[in-house]
Amino acid sequence: MENALSTQPDVRIDTANIPEGQVVVHAGKVTAPAANSAQQFSIALDELSPAAVGVSAVAVDDGDGVALTDEGDGAFRTLFYVADAKSPTEYRFEVDAAFELIALEDGGITVRTKDGQLAGTIAPPWAVDRHGHEVPTSYTIVGNTVIQRVFTSTSTAFPVVADPFWIPALMVLGHLTRHAITQAAARGVSQAMIKQVLQNGVRSAGHKGTSVFTQGKGANRIRVVVDNKTGNVITVTKG
Repeated sequence: MENALSTQPDVRIDTANIPEGQVVVHAGKVTAPAANSAQQFSIALDELSPAAVGVSAVAVDDGDGVALTDEGDGAFRTLFYVADAKSPTEYRFEVDAAFELIALEDGGITVRTKDGQLAGTIAPPWAVDRHGHEVPTSYTIVGNTVIQRVFTSTSTAFPVVADPFWIPALMVLGHLTRHAITQAAARGVSQAMIKQVLQNGVRSAGHKGTSVFTQGKGANRIRVVVDNKTGNVITVTKG
């Protein structure tokens, strides 16, 4: 799992908003802070559950497993370990009913409180095989359940590691969320470019509670998704 993590963009943003060590595992449920409120975000994992925080604390069943890593500031990764071609390729996690799940244009999910406040995001899913090659994966939302499907094939080199990644909606730089900064950095989009798109791009209605600013065409097209209530940038896509 550590090898799989090394294939992902390492964008760490340290703030003083939430102390370290706030991600907790208890009775199969993972809890973490949600934005700057006292409300806790929680998910219950289907079947496999990590025993504690840390890649070494892996819950294993017939060769498959799940581990949890604390990314700081209340963010955490849940790493599913797909051992071989006979392993499950569909993983479910139940989000606390106090929140609403809304799909994002980048393949991720925004998580909002019942009164419409942005609590955080579940980053776009990723999965890699043992050689570090990407394996197709996606989310489906069914009520308050998120289903991550991993699309392996006869050419997949097992084991595969797949990752849902929770990021609280901390405002770490102006009106950019940590999720937006992470996604922009991974796509090579600078903060100056984001500002330009917001100033000059074409605005359209996004998914519930968002607007999308678009500039450019083809591989150079940049889309900036903004929360209508707060004006905060939620995510950035390119291409």
